[in-house]
Amino acid sequence: MKKEVEVMRVLRVPPMGKLVVEFRGNRYENIAQVSEEKVKRFLLTAVGELMAFSGGYQTLVDEGLAPPIITSDSKTQSDESLSEQQARFLASLEASRDALKAEKKRISSLSGISHVSAAPSSALNPVEQIDRILQQYVEADPALSGRSIHLVQHPAGGLQIDVDGKRYQRPSEIDDQRIQILIKKAIKEWEAG
Repeated sequence: MKKEVEVMRVLRVPPMGKLVVEFRGNRYENIAQVSEEKVKRFLLTAVGELMAFSGGYQTLVDEGLAPPIITSDSKTQSDESLSEQQARFLASLEASRDALKAEKKRISSLSGISHVSAAPSSALNPVEQIDRILQQYVEADPALSGRSIHLVQHPAGGLQIDVDGKRYQRPSEIDDQRIQILIKKAIKEWEAG
């Protein structure tokens, strides 16, 4: 290769910070939107190279940014698909938060420029928004009366699920299926929101 070539652009767009890929003037929210097989293969190759750049899929799993590969035959295909969607969503929340923190830090480091927040300080972050929805579901379920179930941000970064004082990284780690389902419903409602 003799000169640099822009392969694709990855953008986070308002209002929710959704990730899109731009290629030759077209924007895609997911690979299924790419109709040309040659373009699809090209983009998948580039994403594969980015995966190698990050140290491989297991590195992302170890950092809590991707779900572990599930080999259990006991789960149905739809359960796996929902778990994968949820893990991707939670990872995108964490990535959004990290990107915002980095941008705020960059802006505040510029000399002579004061930082003006784009959103009021009382605005809820996505984790808090989903937790509010979750609380409505928890309150509506008599079997969960008196239980403490919350989505919280870890002080060191990342997302945690607090169930009766015990912290979990993913809904699949929680033994109570009802709680797993309520968390998934809350996320789905928030995404549709």
